[in-house]
Amino acid sequence: MNSAHLAVILLSPLETGYSPILENKVAGIPLFKRLILTLQRAGIQEFLVLSRHLDEQKIKTHQNDIEKDFRFKSRLHWHDHAKFFEANGSEQADTLCRSRPFLLVNGNLVTHQKVIQRFLESANNYPDKIFSLPLEPKKPGGLYLLPPDKFSTLNHRTGTEGDGDRTKRITLPAETSFWIEVRDKASALAAEKQLLRFSKNHYTQFMDIWFNSMFSIPISSVLVKTPLTPNMLTLLGLPIGLLAGWCFAQGSYLTSVVGSLLLALTTIWDCCDGDMARLKLMESDFGETLDTTCDNLINVFIFTGIMLGVYRTNGWEQALIPFIMLAIGGGLIFAFIYFPQGGKGSFFKGSRMYDVIQVLASRNFIYIILIFAMIGHLDWFLWLAGIGSLIFALTLFIATRQSVNETA
Repeated sequence: MNSAHLAVILLSPLETGYSPILENKVAGIPLFKRLILTLQRAGIQEFLVLSRHLDEQKIKTHQNDIEKDFRFKSRLHWHDHAKFFEANGSEQADTLCRSRPFLLVNGNLVTHQKVIQRFLESANNYPDKIFSLPLEPKKPGGLYLLPPDKFSTLNHRTGTEGDGDRTKRITLPAETSFWIEVRDKASALAAEKQLLRFSKNHYTQFMDIWFNSMFSIPISSVLVKTPLTPNMLTLLGLPIGLLAGWCFAQGSYLTSVVGSLLLALTTIWDCCDGDMARLKLMESDFGETLDTTCDNLINVFIFTGIMLGVYRTNGWEQALIPFIMLAIGGGLIFAFIYFPQGGKGSFFKGSRMYDVIQVLASRNFIYIILIFAMIGHLDWFLWLAGIGSLIFALTLFIATRQSVNETA
């Protein structure tokens, strides 16, 4: 039952008309377009929108807007509900359903692609069952998965009435799932807050979960309503990192603390561009590559700045030796992690080393820099980073050789 490729969206006006659904934005995207893009990301490849008493010209306008959106990669059919079934609705069943189950959803639903995916995964393979994802425990489902023979019943009812014995309710954990039907301004605001809160579920690093998100989510809630794109945010983080490196290079206690605080700001900003990409449904391989590149450039600014600052206070010997060790170790680590198979540690996937790489490749070390800056000993941190990078590079080399020998 989880092979659905078609979503039938029932689009009915609210008390204030269609405008809140078609034009008002939730986290930067018009509510209805957000639903379409969310369903697409959950695996839906074709959409049938059935609206009621919506002007044909407006249908064409909004359909064109969706189809011209670079994020939309599927097929969209949009008809007046009554006219569709009067003309050829019953004949379209086999063509659209292809003898496979289909999703039925109201057009004012706001949820996340992972919620829909979990719902589809939870549906088993009974061909005559109707699966329901209730919005509330005592209310009927807000999202249905129906067998293809129910398509024709959409002409006169939802396709679920009178089928209580055939309906299986799917329950998902509330702490990792949400779905809201927007009916007014209050529910629209609630949906936006839920989307922002859901972004925290994507964080995997300790400081992101327990500290950075306290600042990044409120900032993202403002930025998502601007024309800024996630890639723009990523690039805007570079000047902050460059300024932090300049502060470290001055070598004084005050500028070192300021530099470490600016550096901490880059980690919060880094969370914001990820939030924006997910909220605006603009994740991309290019965006991930750009993010990684900018993070590495900021690291170069920072460690070069720390080295120059240590030189000012402790001399070249205390600055250059650990910096050279760090450069060699860091270069080897980069080579072992990104080559020969590319991707952050992909060569080590399935091993304990992969988890270690994900932790060390994060930017949690920035808060260690803050601690050393506050106690006035960034020179200690530079030595720690230099020696640690060489040890980790050696560990990666040994793990790589063992992996090659095991597969040989």
